[in-house]
Formats: sequence, structure tokens, C-alpha cells
Amino acid sequence: MSTTSEPLTEENTNAFAHRIAGDSLVYECPNCEFGEVLLTELIESDDARCLECRTRYRLSVDVVEEPTPE
Repeated sequence: MSTTSEPLTEENTNAFAHRIAGDSLVYECPNCEFGEVLLTELIESDDARCLECRTRYRLSVDVVEEPTPE
């Protein structure tokens, strides 16, 4: 298992394709009724915030299962 982490970017995700298609992938903010955080902002920025209440969020990825050897 690698101990290094790699930030998510347009180059290693499909966020750019969704932007071209006109999709807005969002995370629904649990702190306010109608707030959303754009997933592209979570990937591209260290300062992603809810569009409604301005709560700041950070994206992280955790390994949940090691691959089984074949």
C-alpha cells in the first residue's frame, strides 16, 4: 500500500468531461437547507465552499479495501 497521496485534478478525474457536457455535480451541504458545493470546486480548489452558507469543505479519498491478489 502506498503512503503517498495524490491530489484529485481535472487530469486524473472525469470532472472536465462533465463540465463540457454542462453537468454540475454537487455535494449537498448538510449545514443549510438548499446549499450545494460544486464537486469541480472540491477537486480544483483548497477553498471550496457551500454556495448558500459559505461553509468550507475539503475532498479526501480513503482506501476502503485492498485489492485481492490473483
